[in-house]
Amino acid sequence: MDNVEGEDDRTNDLIMATENLTQHCACGTAFDANHAMVCKKGGFVCIRHDEVGNLTAKMLQEICHDVTIEPALLPLDDEHFTHRTANTSNDARVDVSARSFWARGQTAFFDIRIFDPMAACHRELSLEAAHKRNEQEKSRNYQERIQHVDHGRFTPLVFTTSGGMGPEAVRLYSRLAEVLSGKKRQPQSSVMAWMRCRLSFSLVRSALLCLRGTRSSALRPVSLAGMDYEATVVESRIDQRLQ
Repeated sequence: MDNVEGEDDRTNDLIMATENLTQHCACGTAFDANHAMVCKKGGFVCIRHDEVGNLTAKMLQEICHDVTIEPALLPLDDEHFTHRTANTSNDARVDVSARSFWARGQTAFFDIRIFDPMAACHRELSLEAAHKRNEQEKSRNYQERIQHVDHGRFTPLVFTTSGGMGPEAVRLYSRLAEVLSGKKRQPQSSVMAWMRCRLSFSLVRSALLCLRGTRSSALRPVSLAGMDYEATVVESRIDQRLQ
């Protein structure tokens, strides 16, 4: 079995954090750090990607037109798709859309998934294989519909609960950092380091949301208009080698 290395520290930290928490989940199962990451009771697993989606939309607004959070897909008219898991609901939505990101005039659609690599369904997989499977599941849900009905391009954004990114997410944020650095005339390494840091904090907060089951006061929106990425990275002592 190919163990998921790099997740052990996160798991140990969460186990320590559960010492003062209840021993039993509201769903009736024994409560521990791993169960907290997958339990759907309370809806925390479903909403934990909201902050990542909002941050991604905020960054896209700096370089794209018509950025929308939770855009509705066009209704279907007896279309049939290859995959049985394709989303055929007329109320279907994705997390973010933006016009002219991958191609001029074309709308790009993004849907986010944050998964726990220590969940039972992923333990037998390498981290690379787990990312690939989650990306494929998202693509089967939306890609064909968006391509043929909405005439757009779909990109699945897959993360682990501890901050890892799938290949498609890496490609998106690398492209985003490249365009942002050119527009802001700041080093791409600084933009990417800042972006990685913000995404990591968002994912940590989502893990704590699942663990603690409570919400803090509303987060202040991020303003990128006058952001000096290089100065922020230096002042925050963010290691740019991690980009």
